[in-house]
Amino acid sequence: MKKEVKGETLSGMVDVDNTRFTDCTFQSAQLRYGGGELPDFINNRFEGVSWYFTDAALRTIQLLQVNANEEGGRALIDQLFAPGYYIGV
Repeated sequence: MKKEVKGETLSGMVDVDNTRFTDCTFQSAQLRYGGGELPDFINNRFEGVSWYFTDAALRTIQLLQVNANEEGGRALIDQLFAPGYYIGV
């Protein structure tokens, strides 16, 4: 079961794995994702937010970065992040 966070104002480092955020405001927050269960964001406001990746999520980002300049690498990344394209859904 996901942790529930409702109606809060959050700033600083915020762990988002396995959490549902509803009606929250993120102000000057770093959203930290480690590759666990995906977070849910429902009706939130984001102001000055950045992402911080750790563990499995960081290794996935690094894999994409290292291979971005290999033959076909950029095309693969563009396909992965195309609007409406979802893997494993």
